[in-house]
Amino acid sequence: MAYNPFNIFRRNQKALFAVLTVFVMVVFTLSSGVAGGDFFETFTRWLGANKGSKEEVCKIDGHRVTAGELEGGPRSVQFKRVMANRFMYYAARHTTGELLDHATQQRERLSPQGKEMANAAQGAIGAMDQLNNPQFRGNEQIAQIFYRQVIQGRQAVEDVLRSSTARSEDKDVAQTYRTVFELSDILQGSGGEHYFINAPNKTRRDLVEFMLWEKKADQLGIRFTKEDAKKLIQNEFHNFFKNDVNVRKILQQTQGFTMDACLLALASEFKVRAAQTAVLGHDARYHRGPALAAPYEMFEFYREQTSPATYDVLAVPAAAFVDKVTGEPTEAEVNELFKKYADAEPNPKSETPGIKEPRKIAVGWLAITGDEPYYKQLAAEQIKVGEVMAKASGALAVPLPGAVGTWVAGAVAPLSIKEPAVDAAYFGYVTEFNEQHKQKNYEKSTLAPRFKFSSREADDPLLPTSVVRPGVVAATVGAFVGQTAGFGSPGSAVTLAMTAPLAYEIRDRIVTGLPLALGAIPNPALLQTAVGGIAQYRANEPKPLPIEALRPELLKNTTDKRARVLAFGEPQTSRDPEQEKLREKGDVARFIDELKKMSENDKPKDKAAVEKYIKEFVATRGLTQTGASTAPRDEWALEDDAGLKPLLDAHKSSVEQAKFMRAHGGSEPYFPFGRSFFWRSEPDMFGMGPARRSGPTAGTYLADTYPPQAREERDGQPRYVVWRTEDVAPKKLNLITARPAVVAAWKRLEARKLASAHANAVAEKIRSSPNTDPLLLNRLMQDLQLTIKDPKVAARARLFPISGVAPLVPRPPSRTSPLPGLQQFGLSESEDIPYPTVEMVTALLDNRDKGAKTVLVLADAPKDTFYVAALMDRRLRERSEFTPDVFGQRGGARGIVNMFRDETVNKARQSVLELLKKEFKYEENEEQKKKLDENAKSGGRNTD
Repeated sequence: MAYNPFNIFRRNQKALFAVLTVFVMVVFTLSSGVAGGDFFETFTRWLGANKGSKEEVCKIDGHRVTAGELEGGPRSVQFKRVMANRFMYYAARHTTGELLDHATQQRERLSPQGKEMANAAQGAIGAMDQLNNPQFRGNEQIAQIFYRQVIQGRQAVEDVLRSSTARSEDKDVAQTYRTVFELSDILQGSGGEHYFINAPNKTRRDLVEFMLWEKKADQLGIRFTKEDAKKLIQNEFHNFFKNDVNVRKILQQTQGFTMDACLLALASEFKVRAAQTAVLGHDARYHRGPALAAPYEMFEFYREQTSPATYDVLAVPAAAFVDKVTGEPTEAEVNELFKKYADAEPNPKSETPGIKEPRKIAVGWLAITGDEPYYKQLAAEQIKVGEVMAKASGALAVPLPGAVGTWVAGAVAPLSIKEPAVDAAYFGYVTEFNEQHKQKNYEKSTLAPRFKFSSREADDPLLPTSVVRPGVVAATVGAFVGQTAGFGSPGSAVTLAMTAPLAYEIRDRIVTGLPLALGAIPNPALLQTAVGGIAQYRANEPKPLPIEALRPELLKNTTDKRARVLAFGEPQTSRDPEQEKLREKGDVARFIDELKKMSENDKPKDKAAVEKYIKEFVATRGLTQTGASTAPRDEWALEDDAGLKPLLDAHKSSVEQAKFMRAHGGSEPYFPFGRSFFWRSEPDMFGMGPARRSGPTAGTYLADTYPPQAREERDGQPRYVVWRTEDVAPKKLNLITARPAVVAAWKRLEARKLASAHANAVAEKIRSSPNTDPLLLNRLMQDLQLTIKDPKVAARARLFPISGVAPLVPRPPSRTSPLPGLQQFGLSESEDIPYPTVEMVTALLDNRDKGAKTVLVLADAPKDTFYVAALMDRRLRERSEFTPDVFGQRGGARGIVNMFRDETVNKARQSVLELLKKEFKYEENEEQKKKLDENAKSGGRNTD
């Protein structure tokens, strides 16, 4: 009989299954999910960690400090510190809740003053939460409101604690809130689960410095046991941390955690803090201290940080040298480039090329000015309808409030007007005319002390009728349209149309100050006397032109304005969603909504129907400006499409507006032409900050306005609506079809070398020039500009200034930040430098105080354009600027005091650390220093 291996399995199947079952259980247990990973993952990580664990990082007192001692397993300095900090972090959060509960429970025992303090403190806590809310980030106006609440709440608490007459119950609650504020400061300043902010725990340098402080504590005789650590925890939280069960549950999920080891780690943390407090001379708990420096040192800090420098910059783009590249790539170079970048899409921001065919889109567009005959005719018809309804409502009587409280009395005169829309426009003209003379006449008038006139109305508050107010006309037309569009009755319209006139009439009688002048509520018998007195007061005032002289022009202007409302809708005046619902939509918004209704899943349900609707919309409105791209284009070639030239012109105009706003304290960002067609953007909640890119656009025949950041255009200028008609996905090419792109990429890489060499040659010519005067150097740089035939490339090879280069630059007041201030200098995307880098900013700042003819060659992010930057001037701040700028009520550098204090404290800490290194014989060689610096630069990430 032949050998059969399954015979062995049949004879021993019970034993084999038992062994297999045990093996599976062991594997399952080792791979079960625990915090920190399963056994196999941990074992693999341990092998990797121990690979360099014996690497020497530095020496302290002759002791070799290794990487494994600093980082790695449960015995490392970093792990112990993480456990201690996490324990205190979660304990602080738990204690904060206990403290707030205690304050709430004690509320009924507080005095009235104590309750006011508690209310202010609770408001401050709520404001602190809102300041951490992502939806309010970047909105300085809202932030300032919350900051004031925080300051007021904290001040109220301190006032009670300092008061010698405050009740003990009030002081107890005030101390409770103070502790909450202290814990909140620590938790917010930690930037994560890190409590002891006096000693950072991110990089190897942080860990080495912690070891130095530990040695100093030992030298000072500062030692804490586990029992001492427990007491210190209770002192830290004012005995409100009564149970650590929940905190232990959280920490026990981390592999290697034990409470005994955690207490020893906590003892080390408290020991280091005590040593820092003893040496630095202030409470190290908050990582700050007094700025012990002379006032002149603060001035020098102010001068160093805010004195602005100016560079003239000459751009040298690689695109200008592509035609100067000689030769062709070899087959080996073509194959290598294709192999490397066949899956990469081209991106001007990237230093490496892209061979893959990028996404492409085609765009359709139309433009509306609001001056089209369609909207003018519709506006004229609506104005006539409004006049009919206003005249109908004018036949009614105006009720006047009687002196004895009874209501309806007869009107002084019927409300009869000729053309309500024209009268409303004339009222606006009268208001504007009289505002120019109002202040002067008001000051001269003998009635000035007795009368107070509203600045929102015309100088003569008693016009023949209140129906001519603009609000009344809007209400009248709105009431008529609402009741005659199939939803109601004309009779109701007449009644509704009277609501606004009555409200205006009553308000006007109060605004004129008649009760003050007559000593009683006016009634019909006294009204003529009052009107006569006011008429005499107005006798010598300048008079506006009569309405008959302006009637044709007023009617035309009114029609034009109404036509633009019909086209574009009423301007947005409120961010309240309920108010936004009441805002009248224009034809543009309805067109956009209609295309959205005709789509499903971002695509048209019936493409032919959508195109028919667009065609009919254009024809009905008589639109003459419409078009489309000639072919699908990628993001960077879209602007070259001849069919989109009107959109490109509008984009350039919007870019200029954004540039102007940025120069005057606005936050309007620069944006390239193709970005809004290819990428979605999300504005901040209040629409005040720069929009953030949030992903690629999707869908076709979904309309939107363009440019995306365009403001209200001047009358008669077109406003554009755009939609994508095609959206072609990226496509990978084979070597044959990709060859032209590969060759172009090779030439672009070679052109970069030529551009870099040319930029360095230009820099050398500037340095060797005998001229030192900025004007002469600027002329030299103009002469060194490249002569380029291609207008698109020539526009990039421009000469432009970069002014205001300083670590801290002014932040002008704006609608989001009414007071001036300081902000860090930076380079954002702009038409001058589309792809700036951090290295460019650093180089400009580092060389701002050098001598004349300091010249830098800076490369942008893709290293595709090289910028020759020549230092032209640096204006040092004067002593006369210091006091008003730093301490003035509206000084632009008021924050410099806190910055100077922080700088002084940091310098003091660094000087002490240097002394500690000398005291404990700290050593590091060049290689160790390089690795420590790289680790610090990476934020603590492993750089081995």
